[in-house]
Amino acid sequence: MTSTTLLARQWMLALGYALLAGLAVTLTRFDGGVAFLWGASALLIAALVRTSRRNWWAPLLTCGVVGALVTGTLGLGWAIAPFLLVANLGEALIAGYLLKRDRSSGELMASLNWFGRFLIAMIVGPIVMAPVAGAILWAFGGSFAPTIKHFAIGHALGNLALTPIAYMMTGRAAQQETRRILQRHRTSVLWLLPTVGLIVFFTFWQTSWPILFLPVMWVVLVTFRLGRLGAAVSLALLTGIGGLLTAKGYGPVSLTAASLGDRMQFFQFYLAATVLTVIPIAADLHNRQKLHRSLRRSEAEFRLLAEHCTDVIMRISTDGRILYASPSVELVTGYRPGELIGGHSRMLIDKADFAYVRDEHRATLAAGGEARTYSYRTIIKSGEQRWFSTHGRALLDEDGEPIELLSYIRDITGAKADEREWVQAALTDSLTGLPNRRAFERATARRVADGAAGRTCVALFDLDHFKTINDRFGHDVGDEVLKNFAARALRSTRPVDMLARLGGEEFALLIEDADIDQAYDICERIRQDVANSLIPASPGAVRLTVSGGVAELGPEGLGAALKAADEALYRAKRSGRDRLLLAA
Repeated sequence: MTSTTLLARQWMLALGYALLAGLAVTLTRFDGGVAFLWGASALLIAALVRTSRRNWWAPLLTCGVVGALVTGTLGLGWAIAPFLLVANLGEALIAGYLLKRDRSSGELMASLNWFGRFLIAMIVGPIVMAPVAGAILWAFGGSFAPTIKHFAIGHALGNLALTPIAYMMTGRAAQQETRRILQRHRTSVLWLLPTVGLIVFFTFWQTSWPILFLPVMWVVLVTFRLGRLGAAVSLALLTGIGGLLTAKGYGPVSLTAASLGDRMQFFQFYLAATVLTVIPIAADLHNRQKLHRSLRRSEAEFRLLAEHCTDVIMRISTDGRILYASPSVELVTGYRPGELIGGHSRMLIDKADFAYVRDEHRATLAAGGEARTYSYRTIIKSGEQRWFSTHGRALLDEDGEPIELLSYIRDITGAKADEREWVQAALTDSLTGLPNRRAFERATARRVADGAAGRTCVALFDLDHFKTINDRFGHDVGDEVLKNFAARALRSTRPVDMLARLGGEEFALLIEDADIDQAYDICERIRQDVANSLIPASPGAVRLTVSGGVAELGPEGLGAALKAADEALYRAKRSGRDRLLLAA
C-alpha cells in the first residue's frame, strides 16, 4: 500500500468515525454517562480487518485522535477523553484480532461458517472493556454499574449492527460488486433502494402501528435481488433514517412507555437482529452465486474437453445406464452418442468381463469420490473385441451419496497387444524360442499349487563338451547346436510337456501326468535322437551328445526336484556323459 493510498483511507476513516461518534455522543447520552448507542467502533473494526497488522497503527492513531476530540468537545470533557479512549480502541483491537485470526475460514461476510465467530468477536470486546469504562467514569465521579451496562450493550449492539455494513461498503471487492450490480441491475437499483428508503421513513415516522416487520421484509427482498451490496445499502438506510426518527421520538418504538435511552437501545437491538437475519442470507446467496459461476465454468470446460477429446467421456447412472457419451465415442466404438444414451452400459462390455466390470462400478460408487481404474474387454459395433481402460469417479450429492459415475474411457487394445508381447518376451529364450527359467518356474509352481505334483517329473539336460564346441567352431555354431537340440527335444516330447532353456547349455523338461519310468522313457528318446545327429560346421561336422537327470516333482517343490535331478545329471557326466540317470 502506497503512502498516498494510506493517507486517503485515513481521511475517509476520520470523517466517518467523527460523524458516527459525534451523533452517538450528541443524541444518545441521556444520563450524563457514556452514550447508549455507539457505532463508531464498527468503522475501526472494518478498517483493521482490511489492513495488514503491520499497518494497524494508522487506523488506531486516526480513530484515537478523532475519538479524543469528539469526547473532549461534545462528551465527557478533555480530562476523561484520553482514558476513555483505552476502552473504545481496546474493544476494536480485540474484535480485529479475532476476525483477522479467522481469515483462513473464508472470505469475510461471505461464509456461514465465519458468521458464528463474527458474533463472538463483536460481543467479546465490549464485555471485556465495559469494566474498564466503568472504572474510568467511577474515578471521575460517575456511576460504575450503569456505565458497564450501557457500554456493553450499546457497543455490542453497535458492532453487530454496523460492522457488516461498514465492511461490505468498503474495499475493492465492494467497488467491483457495485459496478457489476449497476451494470446488470440498474433498473432494480433505481426503484428498489428508494422504495426501501420510503418504507423505512414511513415505518419510523408514523406512531400509530407497530409495523417494525415491514422494513425487514423489503431489506430481505433487496438482498435476494441485489446481493450483499443491496443488503448493505438497505441496512444503512434503516440505520440512518430509523435511528434519527427514533431519537426524535417518532416511530413504533415510541409506543412503549420506556425512556428515550431505553427506546434507542431497543432500536439498536432491533437493528442488530435485522442485520443478523440479513447477513447470513446475503452470505449464502453470495456463495451460491460463486458456486453457480464455478459450475458454469466447469460445464463449459467439460464440454470443450468432451467435444475435442479423442478418448471417450461418459456419465453413467448408479444402475449402469449411459446418461452422456462424448462425440468421440463414435470413433472408438462405432456407435453414435444417441444410440448409447439411455441404454445400459452392458451393451459395450464383453460377457466374459461383465461381472468384473459390474463389481468395479459398484466399488467406484462406494469409494466416496476416490478415482478407480480398471481394464476390460468390450465388443464394439462391428463385433470386434477391443480392450478399454476406465478411469472412473463417483459424483456425490450434498449428503455424500453417489448420484452418478463420471468415466474417462480409453481404447488400450494396442497397449494390451504390446503388453502380451512384452510378457511373452520376458518368458521366452530369444535364441531357441523356448520358455526361459522364469516361465518354467511359474509353470512348475502352478502344478504344485494344483496338487498334481505326484504325477509330474522334472528332467535336466546339459550338452556335453559345449565349451569345446564353442572354442573350436565359434559361437555361431554353438548357437546352432543349441537350436538343434531344442528342435530335436521338442520333437520327442508330448504337447503337455514343457521344455525350457534355463541358461547356457542347460535345459529343463517338465513332464506332466507321467510317473518316473514314463518320464525316463521320454528323456531317453531325446538323448538317443541327439546322439544320432550331426550338425554341419566348418571344418567338418559336430557330433552332439547330451547328459541328463530325471527326478519326481514332490510336495517339497521345484527346488528339491531340480536339486535331485542335478545330482543325477552330474553322476551321468562323471560316468562318461551321453547318458541319462534317475535321481537317487
